[in-house]
Amino acid sequence: MKRIQRFWLWLVLAAGTVGLVASVPVASAVVIHLGVGVAAPAPPPVVYHYTYYPDAEVYFDPVARLYWWNSGGVWVSGPSVPAGITLGGSVNLDVDGREPWHHHDVIRRHYPRHHHDHD
Repeated sequence: MKRIQRFWLWLVLAAGTVGLVASVPVASAVVIHLGVGVAAPAPPPVVYHYTYYPDAEVYFDPVARLYWWNSGGVWVSGPSVPAGITLGGSVNLDVDGREPWHHHDVIRRHYPRHHHDHD
């Protein structure tokens, strides 16, 4: 008899536990990565496209449709180059910063002039 009572007691307790667990709402887990303590990857750099004319040392910005050239130590721009500038060959220039003419020395070393002035 005690065995049957224990069985029913166990069954009631088990059913109550199941009922209690079933009535407790279970929140779904959402993980938000804040990069705390973990080195987050750097975002890809923004790349700007220009056409560079090494022989004339002139840049063309195809988005703004402007040419940039140095005039007496100052970089100036316009929709076309002045009459005295011959552009010559060009290279596509992809850089990770705006206004590459501010880094002209680096670009000039990478893309030197092709012609030589004659005396």
